Amino acid sequence: MKSLRVFYQFLGKYKWRMLIFLSISTITVVLETVRPYWLKGILDSAQVNNFTAVFYFLILFGVSTVGANLVSALSLYLGDKVLIPFSREIRETIFQKVLELDFAYHVNKNTGSLISAFRRGDGAIFSIFDSIHHELFRVLIALIVTLYFLFNASPPIGFSLLILFIVNTFLIWWLIKINLKYRKDFNDAEDNLSGIITDSLINYETVKFFAAENKERHRLGKSFDTWSEKLWSFANSFRLMDVSIGTTSGLGMLFILWLAINKLNNGFSLGDLVMVAGFITGFYYQFFNLFFRIRDIAKSITDLDKYFGILDNNTQVPDPSSPQTLKNPLGNLIFKNLAFAYPGNSGRVLDNINLEINAGEKVAFVGRSGAGKTTLLKLLLRFYDATSGLIQFDGVDIRHFTKSYLRSLMAVVPQEPIMFNNTIKFNLSYGKEKASFKEIKQAAADANILDFIEGLPQKWESEVGERGIKLSGGQKQRLAIARALLVDPKVLIFDEATSNLDSESERKIQSALNLASKNRTVIVIAHRFSTIRNADKIIVLSNGTIAEIGRHQDLIKKGGLYKMLWTLQSKGKLVSGNESLVDTN
Repeated sequence: MKSLRVFYQFLGKYKWRMLIFLSISTITVVLETVRPYWLKGILDSAQVNNFTAVFYFLILFGVSTVGANLVSALSLYLGDKVLIPFSREIRETIFQKVLELDFAYHVNKNTGSLISAFRRGDGAIFSIFDSIHHELFRVLIALIVTLYFLFNASPPIGFSLLILFIVNTFLIWWLIKINLKYRKDFNDAEDNLSGIITDSLINYETVKFFAAENKERHRLGKSFDTWSEKLWSFANSFRLMDVSIGTTSGLGMLFILWLAINKLNNGFSLGDLVMVAGFITGFYYQFFNLFFRIRDIAKSITDLDKYFGILDNNTQVPDPSSPQTLKNPLGNLIFKNLAFAYPGNSGRVLDNINLEINAGEKVAFVGRSGAGKTTLLKLLLRFYDATSGLIQFDGVDIRHFTKSYLRSLMAVVPQEPIMFNNTIKFNLSYGKEKASFKEIKQAAADANILDFIEGLPQKWESEVGERGIKLSGGQKQRLAIARALLVDPKVLIFDEATSNLDSESERKIQSALNLASKNRTVIVIAHRFSTIRNADKIIVLSNGTIAEIGRHQDLIKKGGLYKMLWTLQSKGKLVSGNESLVDTN
């Protein structure tokens, strides 16, 4: 019941609202449940021609009926005053947790499964709140009221109802355990199904390129076979519960009615019989209500387990308890004895990296695919922490900064930028929401995309589509460059930011980048070597270590790995195996 414990930890913040809500709910249930007693009074008074008493009990019956309706509406309103902010807080907390989880979590997550967990979890919050506090609570109060009047009328009848309630409760609990198992199996099948659908929708271009629509339909169909099997098992468990509870409750109610009828000539009035019949007939439906609500709670707890399970994920790259900041950040970077192996892998991707990048320098990393270039930048951004060694920013170990503060000092232009499904202005100003329109336009001009934006029918309010699908590769890249320039960071990181541009656009952006590089450190992962000839320092990586360091001309004269890679690229040769120039790291 860990999920329920977490549920009530969140709900504990609203304890006073809950107390008022449950108090009003109690009044509602008492008014609704007590009505068979007023009917007894009406009948007994009518039999002795006491019409004053009949009128009195009629008024009480009317007050119970109308009053219960009014108080019930108030109860529902008070419940919503708790539920709405309570459910919002849970959603925001879990959403924030997902965003704060490490890079490794997001690399391994299944987006479709995660979306399913959010959707079912959000529904489970509402379902559990309603089932426990609106319905199950009402059943328990109704049971107490009913038992009170039945015990007063006849202890054997009261005991019979109590025993029936206990037997049904144990029966429900046993059947629900079966139901829960099938629910979990069905959820797993549903998550797998959602994962396939999401995967196909995200990669729809690949599906189109290979005319693989039928293949995806077949893949989904195979998953549906398992899904259908699990759904049938889950559905049939409900049928078993319906038959079991219905039969037990029906037989129990008949037995109680038989007891009441036998007492008619033994101190039991007709009013007493009507009262007993009214109470147990009303409570017969409460058994089904109890069954349905416990079933809903059990089902929802299964959904909550996965939803709240997100909160159990540990942050592998924690923020320091006493974080530091820099008064005047410059952008000086030092890598000391740096080594790294990805979690779960024994082989090191980087080993014994020692390097200093002075503030204001333009530095390029080159090397074969898998040499460790991108991994080095992931460590700099603290997507992962180094296995050993450290990285310093202006002399401070980056682990002494919060991740958000560290990343605010830098801006990254990836090789394949992804855009939000929003406007151009939203995407460009994402890193600096309070930027003035003048600053936004200047960043767009520096990235050579201003004319394109202002030539669109909706200009800055133009939607870019999911992942920026409405833009070409070059347009997305220039928009990403503008976004980075707007932040005005101390360290600019380019994962070959001009690789998808034509020669004229590349020339203009290179000029803009040269201007933007002043008074800041620039790091480039180079795929196109022609863009780094003027770098202050070129670091050549090989098998996770630094093979060479120097300027372009010096490395060419040296005749080592850099010259070989330069020669192969400049001659346009296709290389394979360990000599691949395509960076996939």
